[in-house]
Amino acid sequence: MRTVSFVGYLFLGLVGLVLISCIPSLFIPGSSGYFSAVAALTGQILEPAQWVYDQGYGRVYPLFDYLAPALSYSMTILIGALLTGFLGGLLFAVASCMLPYKVVLPFKRLGYFFESIPDVILAFGIQLLIVFFFKQFGFLLFRFSSVGQEEIYALPILILAILPFVAFYRIVLSMLEEEQKKDYVLLAKSKGIGRGSILIRHVMPNILPSAFLHTKVITWATLSALPAIEYLMNLYGITSILKEMLLQPVQSIIFFFILAAFFVPFYFIYSIVEMIFGGKSGISSAPAWKAAPLFGTRGNGNRIPFARVSHNQRIYRNKKFIVGFALIALLFIGSCIYTLAADPVINVDQYQYDDAGNMVQKAPFGPGEDYLLGTDRLGRHLDDVLLAGAKYTIGFALLVAALRIGGGFLLAIPYVLLMPARIRKFLDQLADGLHYVPQSLLAIMLLTPIITPDSFLSFPEKIIWQIVILFLLVLPLTTILLGKEIHQSLSSAYVTSGVVLGASRLELFRKHVWPQIKIRCYILFGQQTLQVIVLFIHLGVFQLYFGGTVPGEEGFSGSPATSEWSSQISFLRYMLMTGQGFYTISILLAYLLLIGCVQLMIDGLKEVELRRLGIHLPKKEKISNTILTEAAASTVVSPGAFRFHDKTIELK
Repeated sequence: MRTVSFVGYLFLGLVGLVLISCIPSLFIPGSSGYFSAVAALTGQILEPAQWVYDQGYGRVYPLFDYLAPALSYSMTILIGALLTGFLGGLLFAVASCMLPYKVVLPFKRLGYFFESIPDVILAFGIQLLIVFFFKQFGFLLFRFSSVGQEEIYALPILILAILPFVAFYRIVLSMLEEEQKKDYVLLAKSKGIGRGSILIRHVMPNILPSAFLHTKVITWATLSALPAIEYLMNLYGITSILKEMLLQPVQSIIFFFILAAFFVPFYFIYSIVEMIFGGKSGISSAPAWKAAPLFGTRGNGNRIPFARVSHNQRIYRNKKFIVGFALIALLFIGSCIYTLAADPVINVDQYQYDDAGNMVQKAPFGPGEDYLLGTDRLGRHLDDVLLAGAKYTIGFALLVAALRIGGGFLLAIPYVLLMPARIRKFLDQLADGLHYVPQSLLAIMLLTPIITPDSFLSFPEKIIWQIVILFLLVLPLTTILLGKEIHQSLSSAYVTSGVVLGASRLELFRKHVWPQIKIRCYILFGQQTLQVIVLFIHLGVFQLYFGGTVPGEEGFSGSPATSEWSSQISFLRYMLMTGQGFYTISILLAYLLLIGCVQLMIDGLKEVELRRLGIHLPKKEKISNTILTEAAASTVVSPGAFRFHDKTIELK
C-alpha cells in the first residue's frame, strides 16, 4: 500500500509540474491556448525522440546533453551546501549543549542575526569582504565569481550553506534543550549516567527523526536561494540555462525537466525517510467535534462563554511589536506624503556637464552635495528612490502576505470542517510536493513573460498578475498549515466539552478555535511578509521588478516601471564587476531596516503567544522559530509516560 501511495503521489507531482510548465504559454501572443500546450507537452514527454532543445536557426540539441552539465553543477553546489549546513548545524548544536549557558548565548544571538539577513545581501557582503581583503593584502581568499563555463565550488557552497547551518543549528539546539527537561533524562542522571552519554545515546535518537523532518522547509528555502546566488556569482548553473532559454520562444518541456530535476530526488529522499520514521499511516477515529452539527446549537450550546484574551496577552502592550509596527507605519506614511508633495517625485540626472556644456560624466554618481546618497545607473537619485519606493515595497509585501494568509485561512475552514479525513490526507501529501520545487525558480519562469517590455499586458494588468502568481505560489501550503492549526485546536479537551453542551462546529470555531490560533495567524502573516520581501530581492537580482519594466538600457528586462526597492538589486552584480556604484548599498541597508522591523513584530507576537501558553523566557533569551511548536507539543504530552532510549515506558 505504501509503495502504491509513493508512486501515486510521485505521478501526481509530475502531473502538477506539467500544468505549471505550461502557464507561461498564457502570456505569449499567438499561443494556441493553455490546454493545447498541456496536450503538446504531454505528447513530448511520452515520446523520448522529442526530448530536444531548439535554439533556433536550425540548431537542435539533445535535451539532456544540453541540460546535464548545468544541472549537475547546480545539484553539486546544492547538495554540498545542504550537507555542510545540516552536519555543521548538528555538530554545533551538540557541542553547545555541552557548554555553559553563558557561552552558548552569544552563538544564539549571532545565529539570530544571520538568520535575519537575506541570503543575497549576505552573499554580496561576503564577496565585498573578499575583494577588500584582496586589495589590502594581495591574497585572494576564495574565487568569488566565474568566467564563462568555469566551475567554482568552495565559496558558493559556503555561502549557500549559511542558511541551513543557522536554521538547523537553532532548531536542533531548541529541541535538545526541550528534550533534556523530560523525565527520562532526570531518571538517567539519577542512575549516574554521564551528560555526554545521555545526550548521544538517548536524547539524540529521540530528536533526530523529528529534526530531519524540519529540514524540509529549510531545504525549500535553500532551493529558492540557489538561483539568486548562481546569478550573483556568475555561475554556469541551471540559472544561466534558464535565463538563456527565457530569451527564446517558450519551450515548456525544458521548464518541466528543470523542475523535475529538483522535485524527483528530494521527493524520493523525504518520502523514504518519512516511511521509515513515520510509523503506520492510518486514519484515526473521528474526533468529538465531528459529531457536532455545522450550524445552530443544541441544548445549552448557546451558553458557551467566549474564550477571551487575558490582559497580559494584548499585542499593543508588547514593546517589540509596537516599535517594529511604528517604524514601518512611519516609513509607509512618510513615503505616501512625499509622493504627494514632491515634484518631481524622483530626480533624474544621467549626465554631468561642464560650464561649456560638454558632457564630462555619465551616471552613476557618488554621494555629494548634488546627490545625497548618489544615483543609480539610470541617474535616479537614490534618496528619492528610497522615499518614493517604500510605499511600493511595504504595501505590496503586506498585500501579498495578507492574501496568502487570508486566502489560506478562508480555505482552511471548510477544508477542516467539511472535508473527509482521507481526502484531506491526500491533499496534504499532494501540496507537500511544493517543498521540493524552488519558489524563486517558479516565480522567474512564470513572471518573465508578464513583465518584459514587449509584453502585451498593461501596467495595471502586470501588477494584478504578479500579485495573483505570488499569492498562488504558497496558497496550498498556507491552507494546509492553517488547517492543521485549526484541526489541532478542535481536538482539544475544551472543544469536546463544547460538543457535549451542544455547540455547532461554527460556534466552536468562533468561540474557541479562533481565540487560540489568532496570534499564530498574526505570526504567520509576519513570516509571510518576510518571505515576500526576500522574494522581491531574489526577483530583483534577475531584473524582474514589481510592476514590470519599460524599454531601457538594462538588457531584455528593461528599466523598472516603479521605484520599488528591488529595482536597485540588479545593480549589485554591476557594482561587483565594475567597482562602481557601491553607494547603492544604502538600498541594502534600507532592506535590512525593514526586515529588522518585521522581525521585531514577529518576536513580539511570539512573546505574546508564549505567555498565553504559560511559558516565560529569560529577558535576554531570543525566541527560536520552533519554540512555539515545541512548547505547544509539550503541553499535550501525557504526564503518565516518558521516553527513554526511544522506548515509551508507562508509569504504574
